[in-house]
Amino acid sequence: MKARTLAGLGAAGAAGLAFYGGQVPTAQIFGPTICRGAPGRKLISLTYDDGPNPVYTEPLMKLLERYEAHATFFLIGGWAEREPGLVRELHAAGHAIGNHTFTHPTMPLLSSENVKEELRRCRGAVEAAGVQFSEVGGESLMRPPYGRRRPGTLRTLHSEGYVPVTWSITAYDWRRTATVDKLTRRCARAGDGDVILLHDGSNEEPAADRSRSVAATEATLERFTAEGYRFVTIPELAGQDPA
Repeated sequence: MKARTLAGLGAAGAAGLAFYGGQVPTAQIFGPTICRGAPGRKLISLTYDDGPNPVYTEPLMKLLERYEAHATFFLIGGWAEREPGLVRELHAAGHAIGNHTFTHPTMPLLSSENVKEELRRCRGAVEAAGVQFSEVGGESLMRPPYGRRRPGTLRTLHSEGYVPVTWSITAYDWRRTATVDKLTRRCARAGDGDVILLHDGSNEEPAADRSRSVAATEATLERFTAEGYRFVTIPELAGQDPA
């Protein structure tokens, strides 16, 4: 085989590995993330990105309360600044709170210093509301936007005191073609220890329509609670006692 062909295959393989490690939520080759819990306890974690949303976060909280469920919310700092009352309500209701950066950038494209600035600004917005980020093993919860990371991203997160959280079940509720039925069927693939990705907000619009996500959440809660599952925060899924 010609050297040029071998080089091309090597480059394609490296690119594929980089995509897998940096984009697939359950990949661990660039460093560990929390994407599942240990099986055997009939626990599932619902997680919501891109809030708080002034229209849909509160109805979602009421729905979770009805099923005695707790979830984890990864907040955009810019929206937390706008809605400090919702940040406090989420915390008071027993939900876990995590960092989702201040502006929702693609973190692997940023310098280490810019990543730190995004993390610090988001933390500042949440703490200004009187709330602290939830922790696992002494590190605060953080979800990289789009789940994208590289080794340098993960090193920076740990240096700033964060544990990265990804997921194992994707609902794709941000797609324009998403329907409640499609979202519900995707969430129905979950099982013991899974982490489900949904959204109560959007990085583009603070009051984005997430009615389909709320409806799919209700169907998911109804299905799995009837089967004896409990819905818990990421810290509880990771084996820590509820705060």
